[in-house]
Amino acid sequence: MISFAKNMKNQLFWGKIIAYSLAFILPPLIIGILGIIVSFSDLMHGSSDFFSTQGINPPNYDRSKKTAVILVSNEGTETTDLLVPYEIFSASNKFNVYTVAPKRQISPLTTGGVDIIPHFSFEEFEKTPGSTPDLVIIPAVHNWQDPALIKWIIDHNNEKTLILSICEGARLLAATGLLENRQATTNWFAIDSLKGLYPNTDWVKDVKYLEDGNIITSPGVITGAMNGSLYTLEKLAGKDVTREVAQRLNYPLTDSAKFKSPTIKLRDTLWLLTAAYGWHKQNIGLFLNDGIDEIKLTAVLDIYPRSFSAKTISIASERKIIHSQYGLDLVPSFDFATTTKLDRLLVLDNQSHLSLEHWAKDKYNLEPEYLSSLSRYANRFIFDNILQDLAQQENKPLAEIVAKTIEYQVDSINIEGKRFPISLLLKPLSFALIGVVTTWVILSKLTRKTGLSIPFGTESDV
Repeated sequence: MISFAKNMKNQLFWGKIIAYSLAFILPPLIIGILGIIVSFSDLMHGSSDFFSTQGINPPNYDRSKKTAVILVSNEGTETTDLLVPYEIFSASNKFNVYTVAPKRQISPLTTGGVDIIPHFSFEEFEKTPGSTPDLVIIPAVHNWQDPALIKWIIDHNNEKTLILSICEGARLLAATGLLENRQATTNWFAIDSLKGLYPNTDWVKDVKYLEDGNIITSPGVITGAMNGSLYTLEKLAGKDVTREVAQRLNYPLTDSAKFKSPTIKLRDTLWLLTAAYGWHKQNIGLFLNDGIDEIKLTAVLDIYPRSFSAKTISIASERKIIHSQYGLDLVPSFDFATTTKLDRLLVLDNQSHLSLEHWAKDKYNLEPEYLSSLSRYANRFIFDNILQDLAQQENKPLAEIVAKTIEYQVDSINIEGKRFPISLLLKPLSFALIGVVTTWVILSKLTRKTGLSIPFGTESDV
């Protein structure tokens, strides 16, 4: 009988240990997972709005130039993967640069809250003089197994056409079978997944670009978009043209293709902690106006939302098509009449926009922040300056982790900013303590009702 009672008390003791442990772990874990799901869903922008393409004319075709085509998914295309090569090849003045999608309709960019309307549908493009492109650029897309995208790539693969994939655009390219028995690279975070899906491709890390036959693949987001595009531009237009474009963008051009891919470290969990518990995100308004710079635009659209500390909200004086400096047709999410509450308002030029200033002052008591205020280093690449701004607005570790997610090395930037806020740790800790206290109350009531003693002691208490 004594042995039975001892065993019973031991079971109750360990049951209590387990109950308190689960009470401490599960509430912050469950709430954190829900927070991460919401943060990632906010990151993936999408729109069901429809804008008519009537009266919107694609760029004129110049027979003296080569033709570069950037694929667009109607369901979502990675922002930087599209905007960076678009500006690079357009700025070279050596290419007709077109965006082409299965359908010519409003199509979302996956971060930042801006949509685009492709220049051509697949069907329309086949009727143009440039329908046999010199270059096909494949960005990361939401629906990488789309049969229409896969078929179009296969149909336009030939020895005269160069194919460039950027980041997880390699996932779509691999789905075509064109990477079979070739070397390729992709985003550092996706490479193991692709090795499992496509074992007959030799997946290579630690390179800025990789050429195999008529296919060039490049790694994640900004490193892939910049270096892959500039390397391809040099192949098709020469070193002088490429150097001039890189200098105009303040991007350091090197001959080496070697690159140290990021690795996951313990402190990178701070990024997930921000996603899980950074509930009070800033709403950063981004003013779109005709002539907006594509790479400056993507620096804002891709960096702030990736931090999970802010949302970018694109606005214009009215909700209409905005034409970028090289002819992309952009669709803002809001206009002055419909926009949501803003905490900041960014303008990516240094021209005075009086109507914007009056509207922001009257509605939100905000003053627009012009490009000069964001460009701490005037001779630096725009991504450097936006990462620096993020470090000052939020914290330095978060800016460095975001740089890692876009596969961008920031060692030379010397980012300065706040330390990671310890106060953010108080949220999961408070939920853990609430779980423990709630469990103690429940167990105490059970003890009184059942008359069982559930000691928080040892066997010597028996």
